[in-house]
Amino acid sequence: MRRRNLLSLGASLALGAVTTSAAAASPFGIRLWDVVIVGSGLAGLSAAVSARENGAENVLVIEKLPILGGHSRVASGSFCAVSEKRLKPYGIKTTVEDAVKESLVIGGPEANAKLLKILMKESESAMDWLESMGVRWNPEPYLPVGSLSVCSFISHSGANGLNYITHLNQRARELGVRFIFSHRVNDLLTYADRSAVEGVVMRTPEGNVEYIRSKAVILACGGFTGNISMCRAVNRNISPAMRSTANPTGRGLDGATGDAISLAKPLNAMVKDLEHIQLICYLGGRMLNYSGADIYVNQEGRRFVNEANAHAVIQKELLKQPNETLWAITDAKSKKSLTVETKLEDGSVYKCADTAEIAKLIGCPAENIEETLNRYNEFVRCQKDEDFEKPILLQTIDKPPYYIGREKLGIHYCCGGLAFNEYAEVLRNDGTSIAGLYAAGEATGGLHGKDRIGGGALTECVVFGRIAGKEAANFKIG
Repeated sequence: MRRRNLLSLGASLALGAVTTSAAAASPFGIRLWDVVIVGSGLAGLSAAVSARENGAENVLVIEKLPILGGHSRVASGSFCAVSEKRLKPYGIKTTVEDAVKESLVIGGPEANAKLLKILMKESESAMDWLESMGVRWNPEPYLPVGSLSVCSFISHSGANGLNYITHLNQRARELGVRFIFSHRVNDLLTYADRSAVEGVVMRTPEGNVEYIRSKAVILACGGFTGNISMCRAVNRNISPAMRSTANPTGRGLDGATGDAISLAKPLNAMVKDLEHIQLICYLGGRMLNYSGADIYVNQEGRRFVNEANAHAVIQKELLKQPNETLWAITDAKSKKSLTVETKLEDGSVYKCADTAEIAKLIGCPAENIEETLNRYNEFVRCQKDEDFEKPILLQTIDKPPYYIGREKLGIHYCCGGLAFNEYAEVLRNDGTSIAGLYAAGEATGGLHGKDRIGGGALTECVVFGRIAGKEAANFKIG
C-alpha cells in the first residue's frame, strides 16, 4: 500500500457547522483507536475479540441500541460447520467441497465460490474458537430448515444465539474491549481524497456530534430487514404488512436499518444482491428448528412443498397458496424449541387432541387432515417421500397432542449488502478496496447469492468477523 500522510481532521472531512474536536470528544481519553467496530452482534463481537487477539491495543464497539447483540441475540443458533471430528461419529462425510457445492446450488450463479470456500473451510475453527470461550456444543448434527445436508449444530443452551453473544461479550471484556451504547454512527471520517477511512462520526443521545479517529473501521451493523421501505424498494414480494422475523410484533428494538450501506456508499462502495432478501416462515407458528419432524399444509389441509427445501423454494410455493398462509403440524414426540410454552400462551401455537380439532382450527374437512397425515406417516415408515422428495424423515406425526401453528412469510435475512473480498475489505465499484474499511456479517453482500443455506448466517458472522478483526488489527497507514 502506498504511503499516506496523516491529515488533520479538519482537512479530512467537512461537516458543516460542527466544530467539536476529535481529541476533546474522544471516548475514554483515547485520541487514536486501533479499531472501531460499528455494531455489537455476533459479527461485531467476533471482530472485536479477534482484533484484540491479533494485537490491536485499543478496540471500541459502538452500538446504536441500548442493548448488546443485534439480531444474533434472538437467533435460533443453527451453526453450519464442516467439522470432520464432529460429523464422523455419526457417519456423515460432508466435505468442504460438498458444502460449497450445495451452497452454490442454493445461491445460484450470484454466489461467490471463493468466499464460500473460506466460509466452509474456517467453519470448524469457528466452532472450536467459540468452544474455547465456554460454548458447549450439542454433539449431534442436524438438518436445519433451508439446508440440503446434515452439518449444523447448536449449543446446549436453549437460547443459542444469545449464548454465543454472552460468551463472546465476556471474552471481549476480559480483553479490555470498550463499548458505547445508545450512540449512532452517522458518517465515516476519510482523508481529503477519500482514499482511506480514518474514523467515524458519532452522535450522542443528546444530539452532540463526536469525531472518533481510528486506524481501521469495521462495519458489522447488520442488514436492512428492519427497514421495510428499503426492503420494498428492492424486492416486489415484500408487502407493507410484512414484519421482520427478529421483531415479529413490531414493538421490539430492531437496529437492522441498512446503516452499513448508507455509511459506505458515499465512498463509492459497491453493493451486491440487495434484491435477494430471504422471506421465511418464522413469525411464531413454527416450533422446530430442524427438518424431519413436522409438515406444512395449506388452507385445504394438504402438503404443498418439501419442508426441508431451500428457503427460496418454500417462499415461491407459499406465495401460490390461499392467503399466502401455511400451518405447521407436529406432535408430542418432536423436540420443540423452548419458546413453545410462550407460543401456546399467546395463541401462536395450539394443542389439538385429534385430527378433527386440527381440521376445525384450519377450517378444512377432517378427512383432508387424516389423509395427509396417514400418507406422510407411510412415507416415514418406508423412508421415501413420494410427493415432494423430502430428504430426511425422522418420525411419524401420530402421537397426540398435536401441535399446530399458523405461519406467514416474514423478512428474515438480507443476502445483499456491501461487496467484500477474502480479507473482509469493503470494495469500491471499480473492484479496489477502501483502505481501512472492513465489513462482516449481514452488512455484506455477494457471498451467498440469491439464497443461503440454513445455519450459514451465524457461521458467516464468526468466520468473517474473525477475519475482519485480524486484518483491521494489522492494517497500517502508509
